[in-house]
Amino acid sequence: MPNRHALAALISLIPLMGCTPSANDSDTDSDTGTTAISSTFIVTDNPHADRSGFGDFARYVDMNGLGVYGEDGISDEKLIYVANIFAELLDNDEDGQWDDQAVFDELLAKEALMPVFTDEGSPAEEEFFNNYDGEGVSAVLYDNEVDPSQPGHWGSDATIEETMHTINHRGHVSVYPDVFALEPDSSRLTEAMDVARGGQWIRHPNSYPEEAWYHYDDRTCDYECMAIEYIYWAQVSKMGILNDVQTCNGIRNEWELCSPELVESQDTLIHSILIDPDQPLPQLAPDGVYAP
Repeated sequence: MPNRHALAALISLIPLMGCTPSANDSDTDSDTGTTAISSTFIVTDNPHADRSGFGDFARYVDMNGLGVYGEDGISDEKLIYVANIFAELLDNDEDGQWDDQAVFDELLAKEALMPVFTDEGSPAEEEFFNNYDGEGVSAVLYDNEVDPSQPGHWGSDATIEETMHTINHRGHVSVYPDVFALEPDSSRLTEAMDVARGGQWIRHPNSYPEEAWYHYDDRTCDYECMAIEYIYWAQVSKMGILNDVQTCNGIRNEWELCSPELVESQDTLIHSILIDPDQPLPQLAPDGVYAP
C-alpha cells in the first residue's frame, strides 16, 4: 500500500467522475448569487455505495454537497467533526457565506470529499483507491488521526491538515493558478517555496542549505506535493495552531516558522499570499464547531 503522498499523486491523474451532485447540495439564490449554507450535519447510511470505489463506506455526511465518508467503525462524532472542519475552513468567519464562492463551486464541481478509514490498508481503503475514478480527493484521514478534543494539534489531530490539503489542491490550484499552481516556476506559491527551501529543489537534496526554513525530507513527496505541504504549514502557523514550545520543537526538522510572527517577518512571500484578499484564505483556527 503506497503512503498518502503517493496516493495523492496517483489520484491527481484520474479523470473527473461526472456524478450528479447530492440532493442536499447548497441552494443558490438566483437573485443575489449567494449560497444558503446548511450548518446542520447528520450521519446517514452511505447513499453512494453503488459508485465505483465507494462500496465499503458505511456512513456519510453531506457538507453542503461535499462528502465525508467513513467506513464501518468510524464514529458519528468524528464524521460530523470532519464536516465541521470542512465548513469552518470554507466559511472561516462563520457569517453564513462561503469566503470564496469560486473555490467552493470548484470543489462542488469536482465532488470533493474526505474519506475516513479505520486504518491504513483497510479493506475500504483498498477498495476505494483501486476503483475510484474521480478527482475530488487529495488526502485521507484515519481513525486515530481524528481527535475532536484537540483540533489541529500536531501529532493528535490531522483533520485540519488533510482537509486543508483537499481544499487547496482541488480548489485554489484550479481557481487561482497564477497564485497556487504547483509546478516549478508556475506561481507565487512555488516562487515562495523555492526561497523557503533555499533553492529550487526538484528532487530532494542530500541536505538543505542552512538558510532554509522549510526542509521536508519525505522522498515520496514530489515537488508538487511539497508545495501543498508548504502552504499548509504556512496557513496553520499563521493561524497560531503550531505556536507552542512542544510543537515547535517537534516540527523543527520540517518547518521552523511555527508562529504567526515568524511567518510574517521571515517568509514575506508566503505571508503576502496568506493575507491577499483577492483569493481569501482562512485566517482563524477552526475549533471543530461550525456555528454561523
